[in-house]
Amino acid sequence: MVYIVGIGPGSKEYILPVAQETMKCCDLIIGFRRAIESIEYINNEKIIATSLKETLDLINKNPDKIISVVASGDPGFYGITDYIKNNYNGKLQVIPGLSSFQYMMAKLNISWQGAHLGSLHGRDQQFVKIINENAISIWLTDKVNSPKNLCLQMLKEGIDVKVYVGENLSYFDEEIIQGTAYELSNMDFSDLCVMVVINPNRVDNL
Repeated sequence: MVYIVGIGPGSKEYILPVAQETMKCCDLIIGFRRAIESIEYINNEKIIATSLKETLDLINKNPDKIISVVASGDPGFYGITDYIKNNYNGKLQVIPGLSSFQYMMAKLNISWQGAHLGSLHGRDQQFVKIINENAISIWLTDKVNSPKNLCLQMLKEGIDVKVYVGENLSYFDEEIIQGTAYELSNMDFSDLCVMVVINPNRVDNL
């Protein structure tokens, strides 16, 4: 049996009780380094994986064990669920987690129904087109498609918007920065962030 467990933004306070109980009942917990470090208080055997393929290999090498595969955020939203489901023939159960989008918008006190939800983490999307068409767009960013580079892209296109960037959400060193594209284009951010773009010219679309 394999459980795919969402651990939310990372801190213990935001991991659902059902997720914590599921992990405690498993023989083995597998995840990327940051996810494993977030659950150091759970004493079960843990293995740090460095890729999705390695995660799948570890699952297949332990067919008699009850396994939790832990992932940041919600595993059903730009997460690992589809990869494991498409490549593993055994029994699966997904345990949801609080997404970083939910956490970020709650911290901003902004409702986000109708917002565009996108990921630029290892993906290419029509970023400029989408932010021009939506009052609110929320993005997962990475090292290449960083908030700084995206703000530079917006400046190049002459786009005037309000931008929020969240780093290390729910951790002790959490930081949420707001400003114009110009202001944030001069700042450096960590590899994985949540970026919110508010387009005042599209508020009627909400």
